[in-house]
Amino acid sequence: MRAKCVVNATGPWVDLFRQQDAEAQGKPVKPMVAPSQGVHVVVDREFLPTDHALLIPKTADGRVLFAVPWLGKVILGTTDTPRNDLAREPLPFPEELDFILGEAGKYLNRQPTLADVRSMWVGLRPLVKPQDDDGENTKKISREHTVMSSKTGLVTVTGGKWTTYRAMSEDVLAECFQIGRLPGRPAGVTVNLPLVGAPAEAAVTHSMNQSQGLHSYGTDAAAVAALPGAQNWLMDGLSEAMVRFAARFEYARTVEDMLARRSRLLFLDARKAAEIAPRVAAILTEELAQDVQLNDFLALTRQYLPVQG
Repeated sequence: MRAKCVVNATGPWVDLFRQQDAEAQGKPVKPMVAPSQGVHVVVDREFLPTDHALLIPKTADGRVLFAVPWLGKVILGTTDTPRNDLAREPLPFPEELDFILGEAGKYLNRQPTLADVRSMWVGLRPLVKPQDDDGENTKKISREHTVMSSKTGLVTVTGGKWTTYRAMSEDVLAECFQIGRLPGRPAGVTVNLPLVGAPAEAAVTHSMNQSQGLHSYGTDAAAVAALPGAQNWLMDGLSEAMVRFAARFEYARTVEDMLARRSRLLFLDARKAAEIAPRVAAILTEELAQDVQLNDFLALTRQYLPVQG
C-alpha cells in the first residue's frame, strides 16, 4: 500500500504505531498517551423526568458526575480510571458502577440499582500526557487534542473529544499541508457545511431528550416514510422502513451497524436491542442477501449489561 500521507488517528493505540514508525528510524519514542477509562450508564427517564441536565461538580471523592436526558433515557457518568492494558472491548469495573449509581442516587428521584441499568458502555480516552508525567493521575490531564508529525511524515492526532471532531480534522489537514505531504489548500472548508439531513433554519427543532423516531432523519424523513414498512414498527421509534433506509442509503451491513450506529438502541436499551435483533436481521438479509452477523450482535449485547448476583 502506498500513500502520500498517513494519519495515525487510532485513539489510545496511537503509541503502537508511533513506535513502529520510530523503529524504522532506529530511534525509540516516549509514549504520549495516558489511557483513561470512562464508564456511562443508562437508566429510564423516570429517574430524572426533566429536559434539564444535572451536573454534580464534586462527589464524595472529588470527581464530577452528570445526568443527561438523552433520547428518552438518562445517561449517568462518568469515571476517570487509568487503564494501560488497551483492551479492545473494555468493561466497567464493579467499583465504577457502584460509584456512578451510588452518587447519582443522592440526587435522582430514587436510588438506581444494577437491575435498573438499561445499557452501559466504556470508552478509553487517549489523553495526551505532559512528557514529564507518568500518567498515573489522569483526572488532571488536559482533554485538548494534539497533532504532530514524525520525520517520516507520519501524522499523529490524539486527545480531544467527540465534540471537537471537526476542529481536530481541520488541524490534521493543516499539518498534512504544512509538511508538504498534500498539496496546500484551505483546511477548514467544511466549517459551514450542514450535516446530512440538516433542516433549514425555520424548521421545527426537537429536544435531545425526545425518543428516536422519524424526526431524527431531518430532511430525509420523507424518503424514509416512502419505503416499505413505514407503518410496521419494530418498537417505539424504529420502523421496518428505517432498517431498509439504513441498508440502502447508509451502508448498514450488519445488525450491529443498524442497532448501534444507525439507531442508538444498543446504547439505550441493550435488552430491547437483543429482543428485536432477529427481526432486524431478517429485514437486512432480505435487503442485502448476505450474513448480517446476528449471533455476533446478540453476544455483544451481553457486554452492555451488568452482571447481577
